[in-house]
Amino acid sequence: MRKFLKKQIRYFLARTSAELARLWPSHLNLSVMRWMYQIQLGVEQIDLILKTIKGNSRCRLLVFGLGNDSLFWSILNREGVTIFLEDDQQWFEKITKRTKHLTAFLVTYGTRRNDWKRMLESQSLLQMALPKDVENAEWDVILVDGPAGWDDKTPGRMKSIYAASRLAKKSGDIFVHDCDREVEDVYCKYFLKNESMKVEIKHPEGWLRHYHMLDHSI
Repeated sequence: MRKFLKKQIRYFLARTSAELARLWPSHLNLSVMRWMYQIQLGVEQIDLILKTIKGNSRCRLLVFGLGNDSLFWSILNREGVTIFLEDDQQWFEKITKRTKHLTAFLVTYGTRRNDWKRMLESQSLLQMALPKDVENAEWDVILVDGPAGWDDKTPGRMKSIYAASRLAKKSGDIFVHDCDREVEDVYCKYFLKNESMKVEIKHPEGWLRHYHMLDHSI
């Protein structure tokens, strides 16, 4: 009983911190919310994404990767449309069970990070099956924070970065996390273009790049 009450209290406090961060996104409120949810993105990184989402009326937000920050993005964009894509079934079930009312889909990448050079040379390999709700829409803001890409046994973010370059609307915004890693760096430069990059924010748990897309030409 005590364990259940402790869990409920923590959930209430975490939810409250997310609401406060949405309404008053001060450095303090964002820091508390980040700590409560154990979010890897840094405060400045969260603030940049938050301001971009708020700058789009009824924002269409697409997020590659379910995570501890998913509830916050959903709350923040409650007047718009938010969809999450996740490839790890156990993680998908854990997050969607813990965080109700998320619109999330399981997807399959079928890749390994060590194939990134071959896939860049043969771009037909970068195509992936996406839900119709995702494929048939243009997205105001896309956050690429998945799939996993920390070693060669993980899927890597080749397909998600390529998909983001296709799905973002003209003048849309794309954020890519972990750009301090080679694959993210190379694929961003190739598909999203240096001239589209607005800012890069460094953080010990991963660098974030913000791209403002002017067109879809590669």
